[in-house]
Amino acid sequence: MGRVHARVLRTLASRYEVIGGYDPRLDARTPDGVDRLGSEEEAIARAEVVVIASPIETHARLATRALAAARHVLVEKPICATAAEASALVAAGRGGVRLFVGHSERFNPVVRVLARLVGAEDVLRIDLVRVGRSRPGGARALVNLGVHDLDLAAYLGGGEIALQGAVGSAGDVEGEDFAHVLFSTARGGAGHLYVDGESPIRERSIVLATARWVYHGDLLGHRLVRSARVSSAKTDVPLPLEEPLLAQATALADALDGKGSRELATGADGARAVHLAERAVACFAAKRAARPSRFQGTPG
Repeated sequence: MGRVHARVLRTLASRYEVIGGYDPRLDARTPDGVDRLGSEEEAIARAEVVVIASPIETHARLATRALAAARHVLVEKPICATAAEASALVAAGRGGVRLFVGHSERFNPVVRVLARLVGAEDVLRIDLVRVGRSRPGGARALVNLGVHDLDLAAYLGGGEIALQGAVGSAGDVEGEDFAHVLFSTARGGAGHLYVDGESPIRERSIVLATARWVYHGDLLGHRLVRSARVSSAKTDVPLPLEEPLLAQATALADALDGKGSRELATGADGARAVHLAERAVACFAAKRAARPSRFQGTPG
């Protein structure tokens, strides 16, 4: 992801100057056209904006250091490995520095058009599916994958979402690998998320219903179909072709130039998604712990 960010930022030469990149792994390849910096300290000292695309467990430490040095930060999702770290990081980002999270799915062409079409309409239902292996050995489905969709549910649903229940797997070491989560939106809509980090089949989709329309979106294939409730007539909705990370980088530049951008996820948005993911995991882990063993019985 660091190489992808570097490529995208270099295409926006009128908005950014990429001063370099740092990776502690000596064998890591520096992106083409980007100077290799010698340390975290040098990277932070020379930057005005720090992009963090490192392993999740390092996000809190690196972002805190950058914010303490009065640098603006864009950190890849999830914002942190735990909700406690996320809350502390959001608190560290207050003041004159800005903290943003790379919830780039907000810039998926399907989501961008959905946000515009839905507008002020009440969302009655949101169904989200995100399945498929995202990285080797990554099994914490809700934190690694589902935070994208928990963020989308709040973003498209009009604000905060409330957890209503969750079931799934909960391992002792690596965490959950699949989950079903039920939630309600700020405007009273109902929602469901299915996430599976071990599925051999990749699917990322959204179904969103309002009083007038039902939208079916393919987030991988970049296709959006709108159906009218009264007639069931289906229409393919035209989508923009802009690369999501390029749109996100443009929104970041606009935000730092003082222009508002609802699309760009803030630190608070990222922390909310991690909090929800942790609460969902705790919900089904508690149910599993309370369930009697199938071998439990009365001594005979």
